[in-house]
Amino acid sequence: VDSITSLAFLNTDLAASFAAVTWLCIEWWHKKKPHFVGLLTGAVAGLATVTPAAGYIPIWAAVVIGIVSGFVCYFAVQLKNKLKWDDALDVWGVHGVGGLLGILLLGLFASTKINPDGGVGLIHGVWSFFGKQAAAGFGAAAYAFGFTYLFLAAINMVTPVRVSGAHEIGLDEAMHGESAYLLDDDNGPA
Repeated sequence: VDSITSLAFLNTDLAASFAAVTWLCIEWWHKKKPHFVGLLTGAVAGLATVTPAAGYIPIWAAVVIGIVSGFVCYFAVQLKNKLKWDDALDVWGVHGVGGLLGILLLGLFASTKINPDGGVGLIHGVWSFFGKQAAAGFGAAAYAFGFTYLFLAAINMVTPVRVSGAHEIGLDEAMHGESAYLLDDDNGPA
């Protein structure tokens, strides 16, 4: 344990906390009611977003990352719901969007004054590190999408990947004895 480890721990905690409160406030404003699941989802969004950057950014940047991730990930989940994508645990909106956002924000806020083994971010006038982060982030996203799509298509040739619509209703109840979400037909999970 050294100063970088301590900084990463503090940055992780701050980003998760600020993202949780940001998500809760947006949800309260947007849906007229705060939800505990939203608070927890916001915290996970903050964790997913700050992870690439935690040991390379100043403390104030972790606060910014938390607030930005709360906003961006909340609206990514709302977009997913509006488009009716099949993502029951909001993995795309929280981990996918949050992770990519974290990679980009690392390219923005990184400083070798914080961690000499890191890079220098865009706010310090260095475009190349931000460009590398953007290329790596979007490249990894494209690879993950392509790989997943191809393998799901291959698996679907052998056995269906998704149950029929009729069977999907009540599947959580039938398989696990509980419902993960109460569904609101207009907006996804209530």
